[in-house]
Amino acid sequence: MNSKKIIIIVTIAVIAVALVTATAFVFLFIPTSTTTAPQSTPSTTTTALTINDAATRAQNYVTQLGNSNLSVKEVDQYSQCFYAQVIEKNTGAGAFELTINNTGAVAAEQGAMMMWNTKYGISSTGMMGYLTSGTGGGMMGTGGMMTWLRGTPTTTMAVTMEQATNTAQQYLNTNYPGTTVGQVTTFYGYYTMQVLKGTSIYGMVTVNGQTGQVLYCTWLGTFMQRMVIG
Repeated sequence: MNSKKIIIIVTIAVIAVALVTATAFVFLFIPTSTTTAPQSTPSTTTTALTINDAATRAQNYVTQLGNSNLSVKEVDQYSQCFYAQVIEKNTGAGAFELTINNTGAVAAEQGAMMMWNTKYGISSTGMMGYLTSGTGGGMMGTGGMMTWLRGTPTTTMAVTMEQATNTAQQYLNTNYPGTTVGQVTTFYGYYTMQVLKGTSIYGMVTVNGQTGQVLYCTWLGTFMQRMVIG
């Protein structure tokens, strides 16, 4: 083997060693994979609001109004929300109705409460208000929260309870056969009635005390249970 071949072989060997060394150096400083911190999985477990929780929310809401004459009479659980009935202690008449959703948020019930209540209702800002000695008030205090009043605040209405009950029953016969009118509560401007199927509560219907218009409370969903408070 002549010297020229020896030089070529040695040169190739040196280049090969250099390439191996360079490759090793690269792999030392450039990771072959990327590791990320494990991502937390949002919990799918939720704590359902109970009827006791809903009753507490309703009572706290009424307390915030600052009217000691108001009291939560009952709380019903429906499939879509909870329903709370608030009465006046001195008259026993219905004052207003509330719904509590599954997050615990309290609001005036839609329907008759918002449209027909002539003493307690919704202010121009969308908050519950009530009238005391002719001044407007609400959760945030007095000072014009209640800016309008729908009619005279009285429970003696053009449509009597008996007439309203008959009208509601006629409506149920047509639209919800097999159901009957149950307990009736007189509110300022309208009547709220339990709807029964047999002896069990099925739903709720309201009747306007001036016109006799009937409104079934479909937004509540299916009745589940009732809590009578006082």
